Amino acid sequence: MNAEELKSAARRFGADLIGIADVKNLAYLPAKDNPLSIFPQASNVIVIGRKIPRGCLRGVEQGSEMDNSFKQFGFFALEDNLLARTTYDVNIWLENRGFEAVPLFGYDCEGQPIGVPVAPGKPEPNVILQYRLMAQAAGLGETGLSGLFITPEFGVRQRFAMLLTDAELESDQPFEPHLCRDCSACVQACPLGALSAEETKPFGLQGCQSQVAARDNALCRVCKNGAVQTNYGRFETVERIAAACGRACLVALEERGLTKEKFKHDFRQGPVWQRDRLGRILTTKSH
Repeated sequence: MNAEELKSAARRFGADLIGIADVKNLAYLPAKDNPLSIFPQASNVIVIGRKIPRGCLRGVEQGSEMDNSFKQFGFFALEDNLLARTTYDVNIWLENRGFEAVPLFGYDCEGQPIGVPVAPGKPEPNVILQYRLMAQAAGLGETGLSGLFITPEFGVRQRFAMLLTDAELESDQPFEPHLCRDCSACVQACPLGALSAEETKPFGLQGCQSQVAARDNALCRVCKNGAVQTNYGRFETVERIAAACGRACLVALEERGLTKEKFKHDFRQGPVWQRDRLGRILTTKSH
């Protein structure tokens, strides 16, 4: 078995994106973020992505449908069912060849320590891998100024899962950031001012970092502009791909010709609607 055989199998199982990260490139990560804390014999992290259909964002962009298409097909069903099935199928494909693989969802949060270490030198459970670092290490994309992950294929439109495996596979080269270029469309689009381009910090794989804007999560949690608030099962994070910042990033990338998937019509087809933190309609502005 080689890397191309694995990738071909993953695509047959529905993967739109597939990359392989060498754990050696992740050795610097602390135990609470390190794949080897979960599977010490792992040699690679396989990162699997499935795209969010552009049409799932249409109703939110028009301001006419907020709780069906994106929330269900672009988020919950895509992540919990379709992406999970693809990841499971690749997992079984590997195990049928004698290799162990640990499946993990790409939750967008840091570790969630909920107990004491089981032994001296062990991290507190639960170790949750930062999927954006894993995906960059697997050559799939970069973290933009907004903090959202961007790929050359789909911009912000994808969800990820991971497999830690002891299969010895040729890994992909880590992704060098070049898509975002700090264009600031995300910052300018947020009607709540939750993102600050004046306050940034580097984020990304060591040696391949980009600048990420400071973000006021309290403001994101009251966003009425397409953000989805999650429950404790997803660590009460804010899903922002369909929010004003995520959609502005999508528009900017497509206008600059930086996404490989092309469409008949522009995504943005009229004035931009906005709501304040109480949900009151603000004056729309031209794009």
